[in-house]
Amino acid sequence: MYLSLLVAHNLMRWVTLAMALWALGRAYYGWMRRRPWTGADQRAGRWFAMALSLQLLIGGLFYCLPGSLAQVVFVDPGAVLRTPPLRFFVLEHSLQMLVALGLAHAGTALARRGATHRTKHRRAALFFTAALAITLIAIPWPFLDYGRPLIRLGGG
Repeated sequence: MYLSLLVAHNLMRWVTLAMALWALGRAYYGWMRRRPWTGADQRAGRWFAMALSLQLLIGGLFYCLPGSLAQVVFVDPGAVLRTPPLRFFVLEHSLQMLVALGLAHAGTALARRGATHRTKHRRAALFFTAALAITLIAIPWPFLDYGRPLIRLGGG
């Protein structure tokens, strides 16, 4: 179960990043080119927010599994704060992704309510940019001390 979730979480990262780039591309293109806001623009933002939601759900399931890193919180909460990899995965990664998810959903909602097409694109672009930036910071890139592989299709 753990390995299946790990592979799904890893692969979903790339889907999420692709959805983010699609939504950002549409938002910035529409904003800079003064294009009308279309259903495709709304769908791009919605798919980005849904991809982040699914990614958070898969990641959240890790916390429910016996032997997960999050279980340390119940045994020794101080260890989480003293140990950088634990702090990253149990606190920082989770909180950053929650914030990114909130920004993505806010971006879709606020863009839909914009008074003009330009306002809709601008709101989407700014909120999605912030969500993507936080997402990129929250990813355990391989070059970090607590990094993980870029693509994981099995154990290891």
